[in-house]
Amino acid sequence: YDGRGELYAVLSYRELRDEARILARRLLGLGCKRGSRVAVIAETEPMFHRFFFACQFAGYIPVALPAGFQLGARAAYVEQLERMLDSCSADIAVAPESHIGFLKQAVERLDLVKAGTPEEFDNLSEYDIELEPLRANEIAYLQYTSGSTRFPRGVEISQHTVLTNLRDIATQGLKITRQDRMVAWLPLYHDMGLVGFVLLPLGSQLSADYLSPRTFAMRPRLWLKVISQNRGTISSAPPFGYALCAKRLRLTDQDRYDLSSWRVACVGAERIHPEPLRKFAHVLK
Repeated sequence: YDGRGELYAVLSYRELRDEARILARRLLGLGCKRGSRVAVIAETEPMFHRFFFACQFAGYIPVALPAGFQLGARAAYVEQLERMLDSCSADIAVAPESHIGFLKQAVERLDLVKAGTPEEFDNLSEYDIELEPLRANEIAYLQYTSGSTRFPRGVEISQHTVLTNLRDIATQGLKITRQDRMVAWLPLYHDMGLVGFVLLPLGSQLSADYLSPRTFAMRPRLWLKVISQNRGTISSAPPFGYALCAKRLRLTDQDRYDLSSWRVACVGAERIHPEPLRKFAHVLK
């Protein structure tokens, strides 16, 4: 959903699989060895899903990099990208058009095989080869820590580990059913967004609705609008997300949103203080 809360892109799992396979053969045509790192600027767009799962089919390791930056902090963001690209030894990097300028500047002093926009990769020729997806004992992706106290560290997550984690979240934690529908505005480079709202919906074959973190920050009530209109059942936020939403809400908003479908409201990713959650619950009771 865009910044006005209007649907602008739809990607079915069948389309995702087919497009990811085609893209995987294009990536393999670049000649990188198995296990090569592919950095993806994790903007909330279908391109992220396509490249993440193309890596799985190609035997490459996707690395989700932050898409957020503050006005006036361009140099700091470019430096952060450069350090992450260097620390994970990326061979390939991709960014949406909105971020390609930052990426191009970040790779100037690095020796990457290719860095570009999704369109540039889509123009590559397909490599005629049988795909060999990543196996259970191989690395599924590289997850960077939040870096709240030091520079982010890349953590290798194996296929076996992530699938075990997803199974336990789905069956023991959320007790997912076929009737569930997920709604998220969390950044896809953060584990709460990536695991909870990219990998878990796919593993459970559930529909997921997305707003970008930027949209949520500017118009937090859109989060509730999407949950209400699509009958979302599972959604998550750090405490500050609930606090921001509550700050923008009025008691009269209770009549605008029907949140009776919202079955599981997760909270985490930072220290949890009860007061913002109480305020959020009070405004929407």
